[in-house]
Amino acid sequence: MKVYAEYCQQDNIRRKTLLQFGNSIELIGSAVLLNPGGAAPSNNDFDKNIITEFYKKVHKIDIETENWCLFNNDPTMRCLERIFNGWYVNENNKTNENNITIELNGIIQLFNCFYYMDQDRANAIRHFINERKFVFDESQYFLNKPVYFGWGDLDDNDLLNKIARKIFTDYNRKFTPIYNDTFENNNFYHPLYVNRSFRRNENVKRILENFHKLFL
Repeated sequence: MKVYAEYCQQDNIRRKTLLQFGNSIELIGSAVLLNPGGAAPSNNDFDKNIITEFYKKVHKIDIETENWCLFNNDPTMRCLERIFNGWYVNENNKTNENNITIELNGIIQLFNCFYYMDQDRANAIRHFINERKFVFDESQYFLNKPVYFGWGDLDDNDLLNKIARKIFTDYNRKFTPIYNDTFENNNFYHPLYVNRSFRRNENVKRILENFHKLFL
């Protein structure tokens, strides 16, 4: 996995993030989580043609790459890879002789409800509440591809709940039919929770299986 992200060190903000698997720049799908976590920039001196080519080919736009960096991946990103490639589903079906994990080749776009970088959820939310800026506004980049919504339970925060509801409402769910049209009737499990619970939580199993089918 290669990780490219638009990074503003001054504000501690990581906005657009691209997870590339293999050499393809085709869009596999997207994920929307709560906020950027522990991944850190590793290099800003690299060939940025991959970024310009992706946005030009897939989204038909030119994009400035001055603030883009290579990033290290983090546990959340690695869990996302397992959600998209079916690793969890395969691990739960060991009696099946066929390995149903797929080899990803392309790009997963990673977005967040807000973009302040902090592994501590409570600290990140406090910072966001104080600043009230750098909110997700990029639904146009979903296109006709599956999206995994994994911001977790936001019932304790009216502002973030409102942001998540708008993201969910703006998305055409026919491309990810695993979600119920009623926001409250869904579970938006964070990838790290999925990683802890995929063997014992039947609802997580169901979501993973149905999401994986979208790529078969």
